[in-house]
Amino acid sequence: MNYDAVSFPNLGIGQIKLNPTAIQITDNISIQWYAVIIVIGIITAYFVCDRLRRRFNISSDDFLDCLLFTIPVAFIGARLTYVLGDLESFHSFYDVIAVWKGGLAIYGGVIFAAVSVFVICKIKKCDWRSMLDIMAIGLLIGQIIGRWGNFVNIEVYGIETNLPWAMGIGYYGEGASELVHPLFLYECLWNLIGFVLIYGYMDLRKFKGEIFLWYTAWYGLGRGLMEPLRNSEYNLHLFGIRIMMVLAFALCAAALVAIIILRRKSPGYITENTMSKKEEEALGYQKQFHINNDTDSSHQASEAEDDNTQDNNEHDSSREDNDGTEN
Repeated sequence: MNYDAVSFPNLGIGQIKLNPTAIQITDNISIQWYAVIIVIGIITAYFVCDRLRRRFNISSDDFLDCLLFTIPVAFIGARLTYVLGDLESFHSFYDVIAVWKGGLAIYGGVIFAAVSVFVICKIKKCDWRSMLDIMAIGLLIGQIIGRWGNFVNIEVYGIETNLPWAMGIGYYGEGASELVHPLFLYECLWNLIGFVLIYGYMDLRKFKGEIFLWYTAWYGLGRGLMEPLRNSEYNLHLFGIRIMMVLAFALCAAALVAIIILRRKSPGYITENTMSKKEEEALGYQKQFHINNDTDSSHQASEAEDDNTQDNNEHDSSREDNDGTEN
């Protein structure tokens, strides 16, 4: 149902009318809040990760190149996974590409993004494991912000509940038709906690790729626990099995096993990654350039000073000769 209002009656918050359209350009062209919020999430993730990349030994050029290729690939993967999980709801190519109406499967986006990062890093000869680490932080930020796009669209809500924070959904002016779990908010808060924990853990990592594995484990655990609360309309099934719940718990377990094994094999914490090697070389070249310029300037100044001294001596000598002639 295309509801247009939400409320939190148990908290004393009445109906809030939500319009998914941010800007109506023409009768057929509009900009949706869902798209605006997704873009805000991407931009925020970029600026945060750009400040953190030096701690992962990633250059600015490598990071930006990887980002520009990975974002569209991740969107394609997220949409394709969602469509394949609910083929009966899509009747035309327009329905498939109408991503502004909602419908992105996070795991599809993550898997496609990870493959994209691996391929691009191999081409550019940079460390794909470190790039996955910084990508994991960006994914958390993007999901924290992006889930509010689901709120505006009044989607990704859970089953009915009467908990104090239950969210009412319905048509504006008619009251709440249902009281449901605000599942979008659960995922937003879960990812926010994950971001805080992972951010604080960054300096304790023992191997490259560990942050990505922690992200996989954390999100997988949360997604698996929340999946039974999800409205059946937003569950992807295969032979009657909830695909995302099985996948989430499987990835969580695999990531935890990998972390335990690899941490045991790693001798110590990663502490050397403060600046990219390429940037250090560039900075060293820049410093050397300035040193050479300073040396040349000093040498030129010294030569000029010697010339002035010689001219003064010749001038003084000439004056002494003139004085002698007058005497």
